[in-house]
Amino acid sequence: MSHRSDAHSVALVTGASSGIGATYAERLASSGRDVVLMARCADRLEALAQRLREQHGVSARVLIADLSEDGGIDAATSSIQSESELAVLVNDAGFSGMARSSRSRPNASTA
Repeated sequence: MSHRSDAHSVALVTGASSGIGATYAERLASSGRDVVLMARCADRLEALAQRLREQHGVSARVLIADLSEDGGIDAATSSIQSESELAVLVNDAGFSGMARSSRSRPNASTA
């Protein structure tokens, strides 16, 4: 059984390809946490993961998933369940006011 410090535990960051998600991933990696980076944009995620590995010496795993799709939700769920050292979840996946009509709720975007 591995006894890793909190600094070396794993953080899963959704929406990690840019903006706030990428910033969280950077800060978590700079503190020594391994990261799982999740978003739809493979190129940006791969580039970020490589930079985090090189600059901070952490493990940075890429998971391409669209959380607006059932398959993306399944991928995220599977990753969370399989990551025994997961200690932090940053859910920064984007949200759009648009949805398929079959999935949208009337008046969901008005308050």
